[in-house]
Amino acid sequence: MKKKTAVSLFSAAVFSLSAVSFMACAQGSDDVGAPEAVQVYMPDGAPALALAKLMNEGGTDAEYHVVDSSTIQVYVTGDAPAADVCVLPVNLASKLLGTGEEYQMLGTVTHGNLYMLSADAQTQYTTETLSALVGKTVGVVQLANVPGLTFKVILNANEIAWQELTNDSSPAADKVNLRAITPDQASPAGGMDCYVVPEPAASVKADKTSLEFVGDLQALYGGEAGYPQAVIVAKNTLIESDGEWLSGFLAELPAAAEWLTETEPATIVNAVSAHLTPGMTPSLSVENLSLTAIQHSGVRFESAASCKAEVNAFLEKLIAVNASAATVVSDAFYYQP
Repeated sequence: MKKKTAVSLFSAAVFSLSAVSFMACAQGSDDVGAPEAVQVYMPDGAPALALAKLMNEGGTDAEYHVVDSSTIQVYVTGDAPAADVCVLPVNLASKLLGTGEEYQMLGTVTHGNLYMLSADAQTQYTTETLSALVGKTVGVVQLANVPGLTFKVILNANEIAWQELTNDSSPAADKVNLRAITPDQASPAGGMDCYVVPEPAASVKADKTSLEFVGDLQALYGGEAGYPQAVIVAKNTLIESDGEWLSGFLAELPAAAEWLTETEPATIVNAVSAHLTPGMTPSLSVENLSLTAIQHSGVRFESAASCKAEVNAFLEKLIAVNASAATVVSDAFYYQP
């Protein structure tokens, strides 16, 4: 009897151990088979506004990262790029990803957020009055990047000569004189006749100082939509392996602009701030995210198929200003569902 009991106890122990082992294996299998979250990266500022609605809604299928704009290229380059999906300036995308071999452009998400400010609001700058800038000095935030390049494209299109001022050069009477500045230097006491400033900084300047809006670079560029500023790209491996997720993601993007105008600034700011790189100082705040700033941010999604011609045209104009500013892209760069 004792022997039978011992055997029974041993059998029960083996069964129990087997059950535990089976459950552990099953759990391990679930973990191994669980899909990894899609990694989405974007620069702080207007590009982050384009995805604020999705960040606010959350979900476990994607992880969002708002990073310093000067580092965005890090996440789409190297042997193992971290970004499955990334928002970046169109000219940078053309230079890094224009072959379409690793990433494809899904569409544009912002269409310009640059405005002209001046303490003298008597002249409103249009294509008819832009020549009034000749002989004046214009401070341009990010003169070497898309803001400055776009302003030069506009001046060239209107056959207005310009020069960049350095510490060793003096303003010319027969040219528009461009000087690189930071947003903080755009002020009534800044010593310049006019400033080109992106949103939301432009609205803050117009609200807090005597500077006033005197021009809209999107309107000066021409066309109904302005110019394509930031694009969204996806890794080819994601496109090939998870088309269903990508289709759902793309279907959400057109609603971003309306959501921004209907949502409290605090909700928008919190959605972006919750995904900031640790230690970063956010560019967006409840104080600077006015309705005007949101409307001026140019957030609007256009698919790659619908904006291909305008992107190609804009890149050609940037290259005409500075051959190293952008690169002609291949047809493979544009996503075709």
